[in-house]
Amino acid sequence: MIDPFGGIKGKELTNTSGFFVDKEEAIKEVNVSIGILENKNIKKPTFLETLRSKKSKNTEIHNNVWDYVPNTNNEYVNIHIFWSKKVVRSKNGVPIRALKVALVGLKAFYRQINTLKPDLQHPDILECYKLSLENYQNLPPIESFISSEKQDLLLDPFAGVTGVDIYKKYNDLKKDKDLTLEEVKYSINFIDQLELPKSKRDKKFITKKPKFVTFTFPTSESYLNVHLWWAGQIIQTRKNIEIGRTRLALASISKFIENIDVETPDLEIEEIKEMYEITKVKHEPGKLKTSRIELKPISKGGLSYWSTKTHRWITGKYDAKNKIFNPPKQNL
Repeated sequence: MIDPFGGIKGKELTNTSGFFVDKEEAIKEVNVSIGILENKNIKKPTFLETLRSKKSKNTEIHNNVWDYVPNTNNEYVNIHIFWSKKVVRSKNGVPIRALKVALVGLKAFYRQINTLKPDLQHPDILECYKLSLENYQNLPPIESFISSEKQDLLLDPFAGVTGVDIYKKYNDLKKDKDLTLEEVKYSINFIDQLELPKSKRDKKFITKKPKFVTFTFPTSESYLNVHLWWAGQIIQTRKNIEIGRTRLALASISKFIENIDVETPDLEIEEIKEMYEITKVKHEPGKLKTSRIELKPISKGGLSYWSTKTHRWITGKYDAKNKIFNPPKQNL
């Protein structure tokens, strides 16, 4: 019997095929980005174009994995975990000389993802899986992959490459964001400690209480209240969360905070707007009894003002030699 398809058969699919396809595409995106970095003549013709005399052999490929930071002479880049056609997380301000290392690390990170049994304790893999779920509703639910086993090492997708804060280093919003991320990381480590016998727990987790979690019941460690904490204040609380799901909640909070754009924060989001106001109050100048009146905000009789461009308080300075107070520069 003649087979019109020439014996060609489709690949057998499983219930995790959508996640597998997204993994393959993510690796392809990294390969393209590495090729662009190396100034290769990237070719990506379609099958029909290949048959038609390779007309598109010089087609330039769009790069979704990295881009230059504006106004830096192409010396710095932003690198993205690009999955299921969306950006999961970015490492900003990476020196161009470290880009290749980060891209190779990102490729290795993708390759080690087990698409049949993904480690959803890793916050980045969890976010990747969530994006795949949006496009492939037949994927197993997140709960089916929850494991009580502690992972000793979470692989860094960017191979340890760090970014440089090249923007407005005095940005008060960024200061509070960095502090908050440190605290949520401490809270995640605190949860990991609860899985150990009390005699084997690190003493530092006994002396310092986490900011993002508290026990629901004074006599039990099985249920916790998870808080959205920012710069010393609790914004929201979800109560009575089982310890097995607490880490997932904290990973989600960490992702939310990580995604806050400290240059152009989205104040339409209620939680971010509240965080923004908390930062303004926390860093308000002129609070000390010995502070000069000029250091206070304009609304309180001083000269200082809040900059919506750089998200910090702009203050003047007292010239002791000439015994005059120089007002702050405007429009900063």
